[in-house]
Amino acid sequence: MPTPVKMSSEQALEENAYTLGVQAFLWGFPLHVYGELIPGSLKAGGTFLNDFHKFTDLKTAKDRFIVTPNNVTIDSYCNFDVTNEPLALFVPNLSAPRWYIVQIGDSFDEVIRNVGGIKGEQPGVYLITGPDFVGSIPGEMTQVKSRTRVGALGVRVFVNGTTDLPQAREVQNGFFAIPLSAYLRYGLGYKSPAERPTVLAYESSAPEDIRYFDELGYWMQRQLSVASDSDDTEIASFRQIGLSVSKGFQWQNLDDAAKRGLARAIVTGQQIVDSKWEAAGETTNGWKYTFAGGRAGFDSGLRAALAKYESATQISDQVIYPNTSVDEKGEPLTGGNQYVLHFDADKLPPVTVFWNMAMYASDMLFVENDFGRYSIGSTTDGLKKATDGSLTILIQKDPPADTANWLPSPAGNFNLTMRLYGPETSILNGSYRLPVVRKVE
Repeated sequence: MPTPVKMSSEQALEENAYTLGVQAFLWGFPLHVYGELIPGSLKAGGTFLNDFHKFTDLKTAKDRFIVTPNNVTIDSYCNFDVTNEPLALFVPNLSAPRWYIVQIGDSFDEVIRNVGGIKGEQPGVYLITGPDFVGSIPGEMTQVKSRTRVGALGVRVFVNGTTDLPQAREVQNGFFAIPLSAYLRYGLGYKSPAERPTVLAYESSAPEDIRYFDELGYWMQRQLSVASDSDDTEIASFRQIGLSVSKGFQWQNLDDAAKRGLARAIVTGQQIVDSKWEAAGETTNGWKYTFAGGRAGFDSGLRAALAKYESATQISDQVIYPNTSVDEKGEPLTGGNQYVLHFDADKLPPVTVFWNMAMYASDMLFVENDFGRYSIGSTTDGLKKATDGSLTILIQKDPPADTANWLPSPAGNFNLTMRLYGPETSILNGSYRLPVVRKVE
């Protein structure tokens, strides 16, 4: 065992700040991510605060705001702020069966609750309450507790092609997000104010090399209960580096050694996040699967990596999103080649709802094409199986003789994301995996 090198008191102070700083960086990284995402989305018009912004078509509106969009659902998004009062979420009782899911998530990038999805239709009124809420729940509302004051709602409604859009929009229009006091007074007749509230991005005056912690301190104040400073032992430990819910980040009171330690912690934290992402999940046949989305639990590094690279993803038993950008030889997928994805008759994706594979360019947005097809899957009209029951998807830039199973690709590099809605146990336990994308020689 090597002989420890004696530290000076200044060195010990720096190392203590570094150690705590790495922990705080990883723990608070989702708050940092959402602190940038939410103001930006509100400003761009991708979401509203305490009210749903509804995207009513299958492509054109969504892909201006959202990377890796899909075109098998129409979506509604809402950022909630329950600082002053809870938010009532109304889920309708449908007149005809249709898959939908309402995802309720906090700013730690954790799914608090799903309504619908694999559990089937769950009509009713759900009351989202913040960390400081005290009081009774009115009527037969179901309480959904959020540990952050600000979070996100997403409603996804299945659409079976363009002709089904009117019916899907009618279902979409039945979901409402209304502040509690307004819901109790007006019910579903409540009208949102013409001028919509927003959330301002924080502008820090702290030194650049430790500015991350100043921004984190602001979002801790904005998002969490002050009681966390004493109730949560991890948060309480951050007071040693000037970080708390009650006072934010008091960098002015730190000595130079502590500031050096925190600056180093930011660099290390960023490296850990990227390393955690590279090791997350598994890669089989070129497809990368991650299963911890929405519930990374006590693994702060993993939760930080998911917030950075797959923020607001769904819990894996609801939907899984394997992604690939390589062929069977590990070479990048490019429009200069032709590819096939072949499923044997008994090897189609085992899902209880549906599956869909979307094509994205390097910017993770849909690829424009004259054929007007941006994804392909179990609900695609006219998809043709072979006589033996197998299915082959053609992935290439130029149209083949038979376009029934064709997914158009761009001229340059591209990647594919498979969405498996309602994955069966064989997907979740690893006994089923998607086949490799093969280059046509």
